Amino acid sequence: MPETPLQKFSLKEIEVISFDLDDTLWNGTQVLIKAEKAMQSWMAKHTEKVIHELPSAEMRNRKIQFIKSNPHLIHQVSQARELFLEHLFNDLGYKNSKQLAKECFAEFFKARQQVQLFDGVLESLSHLKKHVRLIAITNGNADLQSVGLGEYFEFCLNAEDFNKPKPHGDIFQNALNRTNIQAHQCLHVGDHPVHDMQGAFDAGMHTCWLKDGSREWQQDFSPNLTIQKVEDLAALY
Repeated sequence: MPETPLQKFSLKEIEVISFDLDDTLWNGTQVLIKAEKAMQSWMAKHTEKVIHELPSAEMRNRKIQFIKSNPHLIHQVSQARELFLEHLFNDLGYKNSKQLAKECFAEFFKARQQVQLFDGVLESLSHLKKHVRLIAITNGNADLQSVGLGEYFEFCLNAEDFNKPKPHGDIFQNALNRTNIQAHQCLHVGDHPVHDMQGAFDAGMHTCWLKDGSREWQQDFSPNLTIQKVEDLAALY
C-alpha cells in the first residue's frame, strides 16, 4: 500500500492522472533488449556485413560517437537510431542505405512495442479511468495504440515532439494546456525521481513516485504519494 504522503493534498482535487510509460507500466530495459535482438536478426538476413565486421560493443561505440557528432539528435531517439543505421550501412558500402535503415528501424520499432505490462496494470487503468482522466507523458518512443493501451488514455505526449524531454517543463505545460486544467489538478505518476518527479513538481503538479528500488530519492521535496505498483494507486479510488 502507498506510504503516508508527506505533503498535504487530496485525491478529490485530481482531475487528470498522467503516467510515465517505460519502467512505470512495463519493464523498459527488457523491451529494448528484445528490440535490439530483433534488429540484430534483421541485420543477419539483410545486412550481413554489419554482423560479420562489427562486434556489438563497437556498434554501440559508433552510435555514441554518431550522437556526439550530431547533438541535435540526443533526445530524438527514433530519428537518431534510423539516421545512425543509414550512416552505418553507408559506411559499409550499402548503396541503398537509406531504405535499409528504414526497414531495419521498422523491425526494431515493431519489437519495441511488444511490451509485457506489469501485473495489475490493465485492471488498474480500467478502474482509474472510471474516476479520472488519464494521459501519458514519455521520453521514449512507445506507441500507445501499438502496445494496446490506446483506449485507456486521452493522448500521449512524446518527448521527441518537443525541444527538450522531461524534466524540462514544456512537455508538462503542454499536457496541462491540452487537458485545460490547473497544475494542482494533475497527479503525475512515474519511476524516475528527476525526469518524472522533479519535472512534474517544478510544473506545479502533484507527484506519485513508483518506487521500484532501482533509484534513490535525492530531491529536496517529498512526493505526495509513494507506491510500489500501479495497483496501489488504483486502490485509493
